[in-house]
Amino acid sequence: MQVQALIEAGVAITALRDATRGGVSAVLNEWAKQSDICIEVQEESIPVSQEVYGICEMLGFEATNLANEGTFVLAIKKEDEQKALEVLHKFENSNNATKIADVTDAYKGKVLLLSSYGTKRFLDAPTGELLPRIC
Repeated sequence: MQVQALIEAGVAITALRDATRGGVSAVLNEWAKQSDICIEVQEESIPVSQEVYGICEMLGFEATNLANEGTFVLAIKKEDEQKALEVLHKFENSNNATKIADVTDAYKGKVLLLSSYGTKRFLDAPTGELLPRIC
């Protein structure tokens, strides 16, 4: 429904992918490599609940590598950003719809995670066996 509403509103979708397997980091890394771009992610803008952050800290997981059931990542042109957010916020439980990244040419083929402390690090694609979905 959300994707259809975006299309009907005239939002030009560059890329769209479900983040269930491999999480947000898998999606962004695939896009960065395939398009030979750098994706700079503002870490604090990624909507992750405090409960998930707590479990990740305890168990040593990267929240962006976890399965995100029912979540999609959308790439659009900058000029469509506000329109897309307006469309998505009309849906129930859509408060997680937010801008999390920009495309640059700083480190082509890489995803760069920018922290609120001013530090930068590469956000690598998940490796090893992915955690199973718990449905």
